[in-house]
Amino acid sequence: MKKILLILLACFLFAGCSIIPGRSSDTTNIKTNFGSYRIPGTWEKSNYHSTKNKYFFINKKDRYVKKPNNISVEMGTNRYKTSDHIMFRQAILRQLGMQMKGTDATITGDGWTTEKGYICYTFTIDEGKYKTIQHYIVSDYKYVLVHETIWDGNSEDTDNAAKKIVNTFIWKN
Repeated sequence: MKKILLILLACFLFAGCSIIPGRSSDTTNIKTNFGSYRIPGTWEKSNYHSTKNKYFFINKKDRYVKKPNNISVEMGTNRYKTSDHIMFRQAILRQLGMQMKGTDATITGDGWTTEKGYICYTFTIDEGKYKTIQHYIVSDYKYVLVHETIWDGNSEDTDNAAKKIVNTFIWKN
């Protein structure tokens, strides 16, 4: 009888320690030299396109697609403190405006705060055939750019994955 109780107790303990669907089992933790973040478990790092400073991700189902929607994550530097984030935003808008000059692209933007409390600016560049969405997570004299490239016109899955990265991003100290 004691053996049965011990076996049942062990089963309950192991069941309590198992991975619960809908929690961390559906995401992957990524650690870089500038911070950490999570991506949905349906996405994977593209080693072919990634470098030691820029990380590319694609949906696993698009592994063999010629031009898959993708997300890149990289850190950059700037000359602005976090408290000067408006000036940083204006500099990005000027740069995007110069890059898009002479095209039919439309640029829209939004500012918000991530779930971790960081200031984030999101710019969408719609060129008709494809669009890019750039999320800038702001810090003192640096930023992280989470850049979505949408080739197939359907941005929902890619946008959700990018927002997971942005909202879970934590700067490395």
